[in-house]
Amino acid sequence: MMDLKQALDDVCDCEYPADVGDIERRCEGVVVEFQDGSETTLGEMLDTLDDPPEEFKSRDDLRSLLMSLAPQGSVGRVYYDDRGATQNDREQQSL
Repeated sequence: MMDLKQALDDVCDCEYPADVGDIERRCEGVVVEFQDGSETTLGEMLDTLDDPPEEFKSRDDLRSLLMSLAPQGSVGRVYYDDRGATQNDREQQSL
């Protein structure tokens, strides 16, 4: 079992363009543990797609798709930003 980042690094390390069937075979047994403690396989995540692309043109395409399929809250807190307060936050705090 591995975290999502490690799993994506392993699965996305292939030759592009990559056929979706090849990617599905690479993903089917890769078990991922999310920050919230839940587990799934990358293959199960891909199975949620109604109309998967026929191929992935780049590593970034595959990585973006898999990240978008991760359950909300599984990759960290929603709307978390460790770069400090936004301009709107500072304005509200000063009121």
